[in-house]
Amino acid sequence: MEEREKYSEKTLAQLYDPEKMPNNLRLAHQQLDLAVERCYRSKPFESDEDRLEYLFKLYEQMIESEKSKGTLFASITNTKPKKKK
Repeated sequence: MEEREKYSEKTLAQLYDPEKMPNNLRLAHQQLDLAVERCYRSKPFESDEDRLEYLFKLYEQMIESEKSKGTLFASITNTKPKKKK
């Protein structure tokens, strides 16, 4: 955020144009990406596809865990009002 503030006169579209993005802003984003990735595993992801595959596997594990506990969708009930006869 601090790095982006240095260019407050520019729009987000201007700042995030891949060919015009300031190098220090690009570097700040790369460092942030690495920090977030380390929350999931120590080895950096090799590509966006690698990252997505890993995250979807984690999501599938979470869903299976919730299903096995019986907590997934457990609180959803029919909330439609009953029709009068």
